Amino acid sequence: MADPMKDAAAVDMAWFDTFIDKLMTASPEVRPPRDPYAALINVNISLEEVATVTRRGVASFKEQKPLLRINRAHLPLHIVGDMHGQFRELRIILSRCGDPANHSYLFLGDYVDRGVQGVETVLLVMALKIRYPDRVFMLRGNHEDCNTATAYGFYDECLAKFAPNGEAAWTHFVSVFNWMPLCAYVGEKILAMHGGISPHISSLEAIENLPRPSIIPPYGLMCDLVWADPDNKYPGWALSARGISYTFDDNLIKSFCDNFKIDLIVRAHQINNEMKGGYKFFADGRLVSIFSAPNYLNMKNDACVIRVNRDLLCRFVVFRPKMGKSFAGNKSTRVASAEASVGEA
Repeated sequence: MADPMKDAAAVDMAWFDTFIDKLMTASPEVRPPRDPYAALINVNISLEEVATVTRRGVASFKEQKPLLRINRAHLPLHIVGDMHGQFRELRIILSRCGDPANHSYLFLGDYVDRGVQGVETVLLVMALKIRYPDRVFMLRGNHEDCNTATAYGFYDECLAKFAPNGEAAWTHFVSVFNWMPLCAYVGEKILAMHGGISPHISSLEAIENLPRPSIIPPYGLMCDLVWADPDNKYPGWALSARGISYTFDDNLIKSFCDNFKIDLIVRAHQINNEMKGGYKFFADGRLVSIFSAPNYLNMKNDACVIRVNRDLLCRFVVFRPKMGKSFAGNKSTRVASAEASVGEA
């Protein structure tokens, strides 16, 4: 006798296969001038599809703790930093690093804001996470929050793309943001988050016990995990120039790693001219910042993804923007990739 529960699950996964295929195979179109929210890759997404993915996303995140424990069985693992609505570049990363059906990924957050395709970017990653829950892992960034995403573009993107139901779409996204995990512990040797460490981390269990659903508070452990930055300008903990959270110096990084027996901290959240290849080391290699959106805001910056193998050896996959003429004669960014060994994590 057929099992109706298994049949329903198969139909459900078939829906996600179709949705993922639609996002991955959509063709690029010219962005019309004077329309800041016109898509670089045209995908027709309905409010019903948003509701389906986000509701399943909430259910999936509820099954996980705020601290993801990713064991070595999930290695090799690709760690991806900020994407900020660069949907085309996300597809390039997935094509270059491998089909998530067969390759593992950890995304560090900031899927939305500033880029024009935050909707498509976060829905693709979330659909992959739902379809392949043992291979695709998602963390929350500081932009996966109602306050930040209202100010930096994603709220307006929802209103523009789903009018007259933009508020409903926005509400669906906020509901799933509030359930996202905040940190990942990989192979018991690598700690990954969007922002940084915190003076409020007394144990890894403190992260595991953070309450959800929750907006990002203006102070405390959850805030620091998505907002804090490494910086040696001031010693120890210092108030951040961002106006929220802290900065922390190399000595704090080394002390934290020693206390928690961590070999490497991987975080995202920053891009500047010092990040050649899309990454920068701190504290003699105990922490690395990565950024995965090439040519972010026309900065012509490199981007990278970290590949962690089964022996916890790390390698950068670097994506370098090349400015050239697109099929429509407009300037576009073409991404080439290169690899550079990082050594042991």
